[in-house]
Amino acid sequence: MKPDSVGERIKRTREARKMSQRQLALATGLPQSLLSQIENGVRPGSGIRLDAARRIAFALSVSLDALAGIPEDMKDSERMAADAA
Repeated sequence: MKPDSVGERIKRTREARKMSQRQLALATGLPQSLLSQIENGVRPGSGIRLDAARRIAFALSVSLDALAGIPEDMKDSERMAADAA
């Protein structure tokens, strides 16, 4: 199964920080199997609970917007329009 963009971003960010899935699992308190499912597309990014997404973002030192692929320079009105689409 092809990973979705959220899973790809998590994996790319984790690897850029030279973290293993196990290290990320320990840092987040989430099962390594869940992280693997997200990164490999078995579980879509849209199915990640907010608490889990926050833990992942915090452990990787990124914002939730970054995990979701929302550019930092996007204005609030553009974000609301994108969310409505």
